[in-house]
Amino acid sequence: MRKLLLITLLLTSLISHSQSIRITAMVEGDCPTGGGTAPRIVELFVEGTMDITDLKLEFQWAFADYWSASANIGTGVYTDTFLYFVNDISAFDENFPGIRTSTNTTVGTILSSVEGGEKIRLIDSSNNNQVIDIYGIDGQNGESTSWNFSNSYVKRNNGIGPNVTFDETEWTILPKNTLLFKGICWNEPALNTIIGLQGYTLSNENYNTLKTQLKIYPNPSSLYIELSGLLKEEKYHIYSILGNEVLKGSIKNFEKVNIQNLNVGIYFIKLENGFTQKFLKK
Repeated sequence: MRKLLLITLLLTSLISHSQSIRITAMVEGDCPTGGGTAPRIVELFVEGTMDITDLKLEFQWAFADYWSASANIGTGVYTDTFLYFVNDISAFDENFPGIRTSTNTTVGTILSSVEGGEKIRLIDSSNNNQVIDIYGIDGQNGESTSWNFSNSYVKRNNGIGPNVTFDETEWTILPKNTLLFKGICWNEPALNTIIGLQGYTLSNENYNTLKTQLKIYPNPSSLYIELSGLLKEEKYHIYSILGNEVLKGSIKNFEKVNIQNLNVGIYFIKLENGFTQKFLKK
């Protein structure tokens, strides 16, 4: 009985530990009247393995005190990855080349009118619309607030969130009009020269240093992958894009991991030290 209880507690811990989703960046681009499409982007980060099918983004206009529009962020299971909710695929690809994949981007038409002074929250529609994360103060007119990012963008500070109440100190909020006259639709360099999407990390400077030092190659690969920058032997787990574990073991610096038997597709290798990296089996 004790052994069964210990196993149950261990499984509960493994399932619940480090499993969350949060808003990590938002962008409101600028375009000339009648020309081009201004990109509207919400970046989310999935930590651990989650089914996002019942999760929705909900919006509250700047002057309103009620939540009037919502849309699903996508379907399926994701593991340690960024997701994007955008108003226009072409505008997104032009300004952030290489970010979009076949699975990580949802087109949401309600984003076309969303501006920096409006409030955005992530909810779980399967659990009485429980709030998971929020940006902006519910019910407050955001037009003249310090957290208004009209024609600008915001990024969440590393290792922070999610939070069911808005805390402005969790965010780096660029001044309004930072993106005025910027981007492809102004015949200017793409917005990725200003905004670094996928910059959010789960912890502090040590994690940033670790991420910089560790490299995976070749990527893509059909036979094997190996890591450089490891200081010691590390246990690893490899997951499919659906979050299923397909390989596990231990790896040393420059040691090869055989991936010949994996199906063609996108995978994630996750080390016990917190490092996670996407790679492509071709």
